[in-house]
Amino acid sequence: MPLPPAPPSARSSLPAATQSASKCRNRTGHMARILLAKLGTDAHDNGITVVAEWLRRDGHEVTYSGLYVTPEQVAELALETAADVVGVSYLASEPVYLTARLLERLAEKGLEDMPVVVGGVVTPTSTKRLRDLGIEGIFPPGSRRQAILDGVAAALAGEGRNIPG
Repeated sequence: MPLPPAPPSARSSLPAATQSASKCRNRTGHMARILLAKLGTDAHDNGITVVAEWLRRDGHEVTYSGLYVTPEQVAELALETAADVVGVSYLASEPVYLTARLLERLAEKGLEDMPVVVGGVVTPTSTKRLRDLGIEGIFPPGSRRQAILDGVAAALAGEGRNIPG
């Protein structure tokens, strides 16, 4: 599903591509393929569309699942798009339950080593539980562009986890 363009306020503040994209190219041999998704019934996708634009401008190939997708659909899309990393965003959904289901579905498809990052509204308790699930990065509201780009690059390179707390 094609992404709408980022709002003008996001576009005007984007500098040229950074070194995080070249890190991803060195590891995978191609620019990273990133699948972004909104799991569950959460209809607030402003943040994820801005992040998608940031990642694209950083040189990545980005696929956005659209709204209202299931963990099963995201796992299938990860396989179909040969994704290198999956990013999910939450505002009003239950991140631990849905992310755990996503990890199970990815494992069923042989993608148990797929790095998964989470963005959006995540409570401190949920952050701990997501960390325990093995999530590679958590980006709360207000995360800066470069922190997200660097965190995704680190997840792709297996350079440790970017999780608050």
